[in-house]
Amino acid sequence: MSTSPGLFITGFPGFIGQQLVQRLHAEHPDATLYLLVEPRMVFEAERRCRRLERDEPGLAGRWRLVVGDLREHGLGIDEASLAQLRDHITHVWHLAALYDLAATQSAAYAVNVTGTRRLLDLCETLPGLQRLHYVSTCYVAGSRSGTIYEEDLDHGQEFKNHYESTKCWAEMEVQGRWGRLPTTIYRPAIVAGHSRTGVAAKADGPYYIVQLLLAMPRWLPMLHVGPSRATFNMVPVDFVVEAMVRLSRQEQTVGQVFHLADPNPCTARELMDLTLHTLGRPAAVGRVPLRLANAALGMGAVGRALGIPPQSLAYLDHPARFDVSNTAAALGDALLCPRLADYWPTLVAYARAHPELFRRAS
Repeated sequence: MSTSPGLFITGFPGFIGQQLVQRLHAEHPDATLYLLVEPRMVFEAERRCRRLERDEPGLAGRWRLVVGDLREHGLGIDEASLAQLRDHITHVWHLAALYDLAATQSAAYAVNVTGTRRLLDLCETLPGLQRLHYVSTCYVAGSRSGTIYEEDLDHGQEFKNHYESTKCWAEMEVQGRWGRLPTTIYRPAIVAGHSRTGVAAKADGPYYIVQLLLAMPRWLPMLHVGPSRATFNMVPVDFVVEAMVRLSRQEQTVGQVFHLADPNPCTARELMDLTLHTLGRPAAVGRVPLRLANAALGMGAVGRALGIPPQSLAYLDHPARFDVSNTAAALGDALLCPRLADYWPTLVAYARAHPELFRRAS
């Protein structure tokens, strides 16, 4: 068995996966990164790796693409590659998921639940495995309200979409093997672009507000959607990646769950007001009930024109607060989530300069 670290990573070339690969290389420069990639994504994954090499020359020769599919037995990996993984892998990072608020239950289940179960099966065959790092989401809380603690998972809650329900069931699979696999679970809130550069892969989630405002005539007054008093928890990708890497260093984080969320989130109303101000638009003049906004986006022509899924509006009226006690205790003051008001203008400016992001999101 190799003595140098071998890191197996799913979810590449996704946006968070790219950021994590770059950060993990800096953290473990002697490690080899094994990247699970679907056959249809091999060309794009290789292109992304070559691009990362230009920024990090030391990454050259330190990555391997492993062709497979989470939905298949043995992750669809050929026997020769499986043997190599068993000889080299010391850490597994499972990021891959079907993140689509409009996905069918069967499609989401196949990737998020069955795929995770098969990933866990593989982990149990890795003799040198030191840690499994599983990326979940704060929204395994589903439609629960009030304070959500990091120890919370299954409370018989309902869910706003199949992404939430299948991620909850997947995390239950992971926690079901606490005793057999040394695991740390990370639950990010809504992940946005890079706080300092604004770089993003696509303009979904909170960017839908920007997309809506840019599509509206400047003379048309804007309305708040729903009560707007619920918090909207968003975190920049660089905070999420840095927090995961720092938590991964600590032995005591095994068997724990960490909310990677803003401890002082803004409300949906404050996010709208900040976005209007950033775009130089007049303040909102009133509000529209959430059910009417949902109905408007559900109309074929409106939904297609804006590219905004009606399922996204539920997050503007979700009165939940994510406790970050475990995260704060483990990270201390060494890494703090930046204030939304400090980085949102940077993200908006990047999105405005790259309109193709909105086309990818729709």
